[in-house]
Amino acid sequence: MFGRFFTTKTSILPTPPKNQIEVVCPSCGAAQYEPRLVVSTFCKKCGVHLTVEKRRVIASEVTRSGAGMTDAWATEPDAASPPAAKPAPAAKPAASQPAEQATSEPAPTAADGFGAFLQSQNLPAPAADSPPPAPPVEAAAPLAAATVPVTADPPPVTAAPAAAQPVTPGTRRAQSNSPPPTPAPAPHTATSLQKMKEQGMYRNGYFKDAECFDCGHKFKTGRSAKSANCPACGSYISLEDVEINMTSTQPIKTRGNVLIRKRGRLSATSVQCRDLECHGVIEANVTCSGDASFRTTGSIIGEIHCQRFVVEKGADVAFLNSVHATEVDIQARLTGTIYSSGPVLINSNGSINGDVTARSVSIEPGGELNGAMNIVRGKKPAPPPAT
Repeated sequence: MFGRFFTTKTSILPTPPKNQIEVVCPSCGAAQYEPRLVVSTFCKKCGVHLTVEKRRVIASEVTRSGAGMTDAWATEPDAASPPAAKPAPAAKPAASQPAEQATSEPAPTAADGFGAFLQSQNLPAPAADSPPPAPPVEAAAPLAAATVPVTADPPPVTAAPAAAQPVTPGTRRAQSNSPPPTPAPAPHTATSLQKMKEQGMYRNGYFKDAECFDCGHKFKTGRSAKSANCPACGSYISLEDVEINMTSTQPIKTRGNVLIRKRGRLSATSVQCRDLECHGVIEANVTCSGDASFRTTGSIIGEIHCQRFVVEKGADVAFLNSVHATEVDIQARLTGTIYSSGPVLINSNGSINGDVTARSVSIEPGGELNGAMNIVRGKKPAPPPAT
């Protein structure tokens, strides 16, 4: 405990920070901080590569800039061995060395130098039928006159094959620098929209329908889009959903959905949307391209034009103007006049107090219809919405 106060301080730097140790370079004597689990690093002063083994710092001949890396190990692997190792024999001509001896020489290891070891890791393994490595430049110089000229690869067989001619090193270098052949043009690929259609993404809700209010043009747009411009006339189209939780007098014109909360009250001239869900009070002419569902009590002022008209359970609503729809589903009490170009279904808990004009009327046991019932054989066109 008191050793740190009475022992002599031999460290070069102050007390190292937490989880760090002090590493002293054996070459220049500079000290630096390194992580506690360090295995190898470079000296920040002289750039020598350092290896840390069991709190012992070993310096190699490799620096950060790559100095000290030599190709001598490739021709004389025993030149970098320790002094205690057996000296390397004199270099012999390549023709007198068998292939087995050339391939059985040990590869350089970390003890022969870090640079030589890294080069040995990146070198490909010699092939079984490859010729022995070339001797060093000093040993190969006297044999320059006895070397055999390099010949080019045999040309493909033709009607009159020509004899192979010796190729100088300069000629081979010119052949290797020739431009590569031009690749064949890639086949035509489908667009992203076509790929999405083929993979079924087009049907899985990645797009939604939009219709222009001015020209009636129908097109597709992204499901997360908040607005769009008509491709036909360029008109602006809002795609945002509207939610009303208080009294509002602003007309609504969007291709999104409209939700009127229980405390909401909408008093406007017109409402144009995709789907309408009403739990409060609405006083406006409604035109829906989708469903219009009501679960409220009270009176609704204004004509309703929609594809599917639903009065949900628990509702008791009176429509002072007519309702025009393609399909009608009554699950509660309704008072008003209904025009439907399709079927009308009155559930067991539903009742209609008013006239019904439809293609077919179905009344389940317990359902009521208090009014005139007119059955049409064809699709009766709905009257135009009031302006």
